[in-house]
Amino acid sequence: KSGKVRDIYFAGKNVVMVTNDRVSAFDYILPNLIPFKGQVLCGISEWAFGQTKDIVPNALIENVDSSVVVQKKMKNLNVEFIVRGYLWGSMAAAYEKGDRTFCGLPVADGLNRFQKFPAPIFTPTTKAEVGHDENMTMQEVEKLLGKKMADQAKDIAMKLYARGAELMKKRGLILIDTKYEFGTDEHGKIHVIDEVNTPDSSRMCTVEEWETKYPKIEAEMKTGKYKDVSALLKAKPELKLKEFSKQYVRDALLEMGFDPTKDKSAPKLSDDQVVECAYRYIHIYEMI
Repeated sequence: KSGKVRDIYFAGKNVVMVTNDRVSAFDYILPNLIPFKGQVLCGISEWAFGQTKDIVPNALIENVDSSVVVQKKMKNLNVEFIVRGYLWGSMAAAYEKGDRTFCGLPVADGLNRFQKFPAPIFTPTTKAEVGHDENMTMQEVEKLLGKKMADQAKDIAMKLYARGAELMKKRGLILIDTKYEFGTDEHGKIHVIDEVNTPDSSRMCTVEEWETKYPKIEAEMKTGKYKDVSALLKAKPELKLKEFSKQYVRDALLEMGFDPTKDKSAPKLSDDQVVECAYRYIHIYEMI
């Protein structure tokens, strides 16, 4: 089975996953490969599995190569368990357009893009084979999985995020938001599968970046000159926070004039953009 960024082979009770250097953005696979990306994701995941096995068992059997991982075959719950600590990304874009309810949860007025929530929030989505994942309410997750399994999976996702945020903070990083996937073994026991707290499944930035720039953004927004933070960033692009995530690729495509709603394929990144992207993956790996 070939996914967006990995090829999966089923071998008896095991699954062999080859994480390649492909990169996807807006559900399109880019023509470029990003050197070392597969190795970075496998390395971070292996480390994160080791740091979280007291919270939930994982499907990992062995990393047999820098880009090849063998996991136990699980029955996928087919939900993306997303936990957000900050108003960021697609949620911030929808918030700026006026949305105040996300996955059935009310979100307060008066927040800024990049602002930290009082407590992390749970915003699950469907796991789409093709096209976009759709937001789900907790009631919809319960209907799909049953209340007990849904509650257990949500609780584990929140604990994994809290552990990830704590570990990253010690390394000078902020775990902004992340997604987890779970599966069950033959006894119905829940395991975390796929990857954990990597730059492909999460957004991250340095603590220094957020602590330096967010107070300036907040002060600018208090002047009332700007409709929202996106408008402020157009006027003062130097305030944009540098992320370690796929956001760099998304931004590069948009700057090249790519329109994900109309275009049929993604353009090719320049060599400089590929190097910058590879650098960000390698740098985050070294920090972690």
